[in-house]
Amino acid sequence: MGAYRPENGFTLIEMLIAMTLLSMMVVLLFSSLKVAAESWNAGEAKIIEVNRKAVVYQFFKRQLAGIRPVTAVASQQASDDSIPAPAFQGQRQAMHFVGSLPASALRKGLHVFDIAASPTNPTTLMVALAPYIQTDTTPPPEFVVLLEHVKALEFSYFGGKGDGGAAVWESEWVGLGVLPQLIKVSIRLEDDSFWPAMVFPVRINAQAALTVNNNPGATPLPN
Repeated sequence: MGAYRPENGFTLIEMLIAMTLLSMMVVLLFSSLKVAAESWNAGEAKIIEVNRKAVVYQFFKRQLAGIRPVTAVASQQASDDSIPAPAFQGQRQAMHFVGSLPASALRKGLHVFDIAASPTNPTTLMVALAPYIQTDTTPPPEFVVLLEHVKALEFSYFGGKGDGGAAVWESEWVGLGVLPQLIKVSIRLEDDSFWPAMVFPVRINAQAALTVNNNPGATPLPN
């Protein structure tokens, strides 16, 4: 009989070593995939945050720059007012003004903007839109969510009040016959992410309003 020759194959020790190495490779692979997924999610969250801030910035930049120096519509004034009240009313945490929507918007003409926290959710910043010219068929105001998860909001106004005094920053701009020169918007989110203060110039700084309801015979605001 010939000499015994073992068949080709792996020993038990070699199989155990191979399975151990394979397990280590699988663990490393899934760890790498987990790190990559977390990095991807963090990147997407950062992009969403930047886009959200960019949308809010562009909204304020366009609308505050295009504030119109008009008077309030008749329905917004007291019955005993002899002089039309200005449409612009700036408070610390709310703002009321008249402006126009982008050319791409379906709603044309001047609109009244009311920017303030939602009365039902103080952490949600809302914009209420209503046509400046009121008729019997005017639809109710449209409410749009501008920003959520707001921890703090503050508006500031810079300019002279038309009395010859120096221009200074004010926390309110109410009942004045002149628009502010600058408007500062300070926002802080609930996650305390960095959001620098935004300062926007008001392009039209007229001391006289256009007119009430675009009527040429209306009384302008006092100087």
